[in-house]
Amino acid sequence: MNENRQFPTPVGSRTVADTRRGGLTIDGSAVAYLKQVYALLAASLVVAVSTGYVGMTLPFAREHPIILMVMMLGALFLAMKVQNTATLFLFTGISGLSLGPIIAIYVGAGMSHIVGQAAFLTGVIFTALSLYAMTTKKDLSMMGGMLFAGLIIVIVGGLINLFVHSTAVAFAISAVGALVFSGYILYETQRLKMEPWGIAPSVAALSMYLNVVNLFMSLLQILGIFGRDD
Repeated sequence: MNENRQFPTPVGSRTVADTRRGGLTIDGSAVAYLKQVYALLAASLVVAVSTGYVGMTLPFAREHPIILMVMMLGALFLAMKVQNTATLFLFTGISGLSLGPIIAIYVGAGMSHIVGQAAFLTGVIFTALSLYAMTTKKDLSMMGGMLFAGLIIVIVGGLINLFVHSTAVAFAISAVGALVFSGYILYETQRLKMEPWGIAPSVAALSMYLNVVNLFMSLLQILGIFGRDD
């Protein structure tokens, strides 16, 4: 899940280049920062896809999901603590490895097209929401509390469904998850635009990576449920 929710307040004044007519423009410092964040995000996704491909056929990834989960949590803590590119890629690499067996289940069930559809929809949604967050005159900061509440619902619902194994519950959790992580893409994109260099680029990329991956997994689950009903 997306643990990195709190952005520290940057030292000094917030970077708001222009407030005329309620809009916000992006100054040079913010552009440089965002370019670095999105470059790291793109590289992180490449790393995750690469290790995910390996994880699809690696027996260790399939047979020891708990070990991978512990490794992933450790790498997440390290990436948040050290805040550099190496630890970011370490986390995304392990993350991709852990997702490989899940993707393999869909592929093995003849639902490769659903994986592709989920990836395509994730890309479209991420691009559209990012552009909106960059250009809207609305202040999206008020979404924070609501999104956090939604995240708690997703986590608790996921834990409950570990025991009840309900398709209806799984669908509801995935639907709420898709909305929550879409909301976080909006919220965090505008936050990064308004407060460039407030956090390390690697940490910002990590947070956005978690949003993208969790959105993808939510969409994959939804499409998979509909696919099984066909």
